[in-house]
Amino acid sequence: MALEGFEAIAGKWVLVKNEGFDEYLSAMGVGYIKRKFAQAMTTKMELIQVEDNKIRVITKGPKDMDNTVAVDEEIEECDPFDNKIKVRVTWDKENKVMKTEAHPAEGSAAKLSIVERKIIEDGQLLMLVTLPNDNIVCRRVFVRDSV
Repeated sequence: MALEGFEAIAGKWVLVKNEGFDEYLSAMGVGYIKRKFAQAMTTKMELIQVEDNKIRVITKGPKDMDNTVAVDEEIEECDPFDNKIKVRVTWDKENKVMKTEAHPAEGSAAKLSIVERKIIEDGQLLMLVTLPNDNIVCRRVFVRDSV
């Protein structure tokens, strides 16, 4: 089952704007110096459909990550802060929204988080990171990487 419409967000992206990132990192327990370092770094992201229902997300930035997830299947992995989480990714083909819900695994210090990726005006990619239990929303805006 191919992910209809996924090509809209597939590709290489580079971060151009952050809103609420410091608040997000602070809520995740990241100290002041590491937060400032993370905000100063360039973040790049690549979204690839690797099989009919699998998506590979490669992130280069404050912490490099490379994860492959099957759409609509729950998996266990670690978040960028090395906390164990249970993750489920969904793809909304009508609205072309990739949604990732991460729940703390038993005994983990992780927090419930929801990440939505979608195309907004000017062909930019919006990555909306929400910590619903902390009332925190982080908006990260990416443009296509020309390299």
